[in-house]
Amino acid sequence: MNHVPPLRREVLVQAAPAVAFDVFTSRIGRWWPLAEHGVYHERAATVVFDGGVLVERSTTGEESVWGTVTHWEPPATVAFTWHPGRPADAAGLVEVSFGAVDGGTLVTLRHSGWEAYADPAAARADYDHGWPTVLGRYSDEVARAGDAATWALLLHRPAPDAGIAGPIVDDPRFREHVAFLGRMRAAGHLVAAGPLGDADGEGVTVLRLPGSGRDAEIVRLASEDDRSVRDGLFTVAVRPWRVTLTGPNDG
Repeated sequence: MNHVPPLRREVLVQAAPAVAFDVFTSRIGRWWPLAEHGVYHERAATVVFDGGVLVERSTTGEESVWGTVTHWEPPATVAFTWHPGRPADAAGLVEVSFGAVDGGTLVTLRHSGWEAYADPAAARADYDHGWPTVLGRYSDEVARAGDAATWALLLHRPAPDAGIAGPIVDDPRFREHVAFLGRMRAAGHLVAAGPLGDADGEGVTVLRLPGSGRDAEIVRLASEDDRSVRDGLFTVAVRPWRVTLTGPNDG
């Protein structure tokens, strides 16, 4: 059998890697062209990454697993086996990377494992026509996501029963708060953070997540991902924030 090389496709999107990754994974059901490239075709359905698998679900309760996640490293890489409408033991592999470049993110998709198909060359040729359509829809959704975001203020105060002895920055649990801010910055969610007023330990964090309606996710990040809150050093109040930008001549 002749070796069939991997298929590689690239698309440049005008968004940060965190946004590009989020749209590809969390919002895949909004942009994937199921009518043309779905198992159930004309029947209403959606597709979602859920519990380590990529699955298509119809409104009548049918499910078709398209693949299993093999690598998940936001916002840099996601990889998964690939077998829509085929058994899992006849799967290829799709790897998608998100690299920051001037002006946005270069999204690179690599599709390999053609040996799993009865006619590897024909399968590759078919996907060579299909992936550009899919990535075009994805690029359009990234553009829409760039125009919508969920903003929030996180107001941190020392917990009444925190047992703090001395400056709060000397408490070992404070390092967990710094680590949380580092994770938010790496994910592209952190806008600003710092002390609030003169009281020791009071501070504010501003987060911006791509897409609308993600308030519940911000609450989860603030209360669960920040271990300084989980371990009782801080209390946190999450306040939704609507950002309005005005120019000097807007009245």
